[in-house]
Amino acid sequence: MTYKEILTDYSEAFYENDRFYRFKDEALASRFYSNYIDYKKMPSLELLQKDLTTIKVEQKDYPLDFAMVFFPENAAMGDDIKDFFKAEKFAIEKHIIFTCPLENLKLSEKDIGDIRIEKLTPAYFKDYLDYKYQQRLEYGQVFAKQMYDWDQEHLPEEGSQIYLAIDGEKLVGDVTAWEYGDYIEIDDFSLLEDYRGRGIGSALQREASRDFQSAILISEEVNRDMYQYQGYQEVAYYWTALRHDKPSDSV
Repeated sequence: MTYKEILTDYSEAFYENDRFYRFKDEALASRFYSNYIDYKKMPSLELLQKDLTTIKVEQKDYPLDFAMVFFPENAAMGDDIKDFFKAEKFAIEKHIIFTCPLENLKLSEKDIGDIRIEKLTPAYFKDYLDYKYQQRLEYGQVFAKQMYDWDQEHLPEEGSQIYLAIDGEKLVGDVTAWEYGDYIEIDDFSLLEDYRGRGIGSALQREASRDFQSAILISEEVNRDMYQYQGYQEVAYYWTALRHDKPSDSV
């Protein structure tokens, strides 16, 4: 099993064939990461173009015109595909998978004062929904409202736990922890700007990973130095490509 397979529930695919998994969720029609193709093997340029046409047809009634594709773990992208993506205004991104045994994880030991780290409970559920809504407004009000409604109905998801950083009664940070056997994935981390650099992020990560053997996460190249400083090591990577119109209601 690849690391990418550990982190992806392929049973939730809309359909699959011998070349790719197709993820599609009309209830989250504005969310890129719920509507994409995940290739089992690297496609030729001709097949890629054909698949992008299929995406366009299948998403023709979506409120935003976009297309996203994931490529196989540790698969190099050919120059012909890179040139095509550049010409078609796709953003290409390398996603790096890092792991670290918890005993080797070096997190800040700063005193976070009166900040509390707690699991999400019904008492803070409405505050959490509002907090995430404000974060997502930069991607458009349609997307933010769509995610608000989805979260309200589905959270917490099976196999996950949300941890909050709370100052008094104010939510200032959060992280979602996903359980994958001996691994705990640290996902969707956020912290208000005024609270950064105070050890709160480390406190969230420490609490979320408690009692597990190893931590695993996905990040972009820009965060490599930070995670390697904490003890994480790169174990795999994969490429994605995304093209989308700017939401007309983004703020």
